[in-house]
Amino acid sequence: MSEPFKAAVVGPSRVGKTTLLTAILADTAELLAGTPVSVALDEATASRVRRQKGHLRSAIEAGEFDAAALGGTQAMSVYEIKLQADGDVGLEIPFRILDYPGGWLDPDMRARSPEAGKEWPSCEAHIKDSIMLLLPIDAAVLMEASTPAQRAAVPELLGLVDVEAVAERWAKIRNQHPAEPAVLLLAPLKCEKYFSDNGGAGQEAGRLRKLVREKYKEVLRIVAAECKDRMVHVVYAPIDTYGCVELMEAEWLRLGSGGLDFRGHYRFRGRPPTISVKAAGTIMQELCRAILDTEIGRTTESIDASLSAYTRLLERKAAPKGGFLNTLSYYLGNEVWENRAGRQRTQQEIARAQRQREQLREAVEKLVASPSDDRVEVW
Repeated sequence: MSEPFKAAVVGPSRVGKTTLLTAILADTAELLAGTPVSVALDEATASRVRRQKGHLRSAIEAGEFDAAALGGTQAMSVYEIKLQADGDVGLEIPFRILDYPGGWLDPDMRARSPEAGKEWPSCEAHIKDSIMLLLPIDAAVLMEASTPAQRAAVPELLGLVDVEAVAERWAKIRNQHPAEPAVLLLAPLKCEKYFSDNGGAGQEAGRLRKLVREKYKEVLRIVAAECKDRMVHVVYAPIDTYGCVELMEAEWLRLGSGGLDFRGHYRFRGRPPTISVKAAGTIMQELCRAILDTEIGRTTESIDASLSAYTRLLERKAAPKGGFLNTLSYYLGNEVWENRAGRQRTQQEIARAQRQREQLREAVEKLVASPSDDRVEVW
């Protein structure tokens, strides 16, 4: 079986990576509503998402929001996500998204953590193989820094030096595979206070965009310099992971080292609060757009192969698979049936499989074609 399409989340501790992944799933399910395609999770991923939703539900019932109480990632986690056609044939497009403690970006912290030292090589391998590099950004850290000391603390709080180093390694590998997609997605999180399009009254979208461009200009420069032989699709997507939560107070705490830490105090808005995720589905849209754009340009087997092509493939001996293009052919093309060779299928079974395959393709195309959120920009 071929490898899933990979994406990597690269951001510092407490930025909200795990909550973002939960929001991605919720928003993608909304975008796929009315289609015969569902978002399917493996057991471990479903369990993590269920816990995250449970913590948030408890906070809503209590009427008190404590971002720290929702917890962050304490160990490396791999989210196995599939876009799956309903029916008994089992056609699917799998994605694998890596999440890990943000502190692992810091080489000094990795040196002090046996678990990080053991798992980081696997993280690096996943990042290098990823068609998308997703950079979550704490919008409040950017927007609430007003004094010279606070502004000086921003690069450390956002982990910019470490993010730049990871982006450089990712871009070098992407440049070596110009036939494969490369998507860099900058995603400010906890943006509820700064926009007026999701229940808030903020009018600071322009300032947030300006600050992201300013603070991440080195990331953008590095990626452009390392990918001279190819195009990288750069997307800016400010996301509300809750929609019903708003920053009320920004607290800057003096550390023993002399630096500053940031703590945001939030409250629910609305009675009762209603979760309203905004723009998180952009991430799955861009992943699907990447694999479809690549598939269209390929000269290998077409996803629109005829029924007779299915029959020929059933008679072929399964061949070893590996690499992005083979994965693409396996899931979006006809070769998903090769590893079932040896079993006789009736024309009726093959026709049913073809219908479900087309439904999957059409649903993914619908997801990609859905209008982008008004906040989203291609840079």
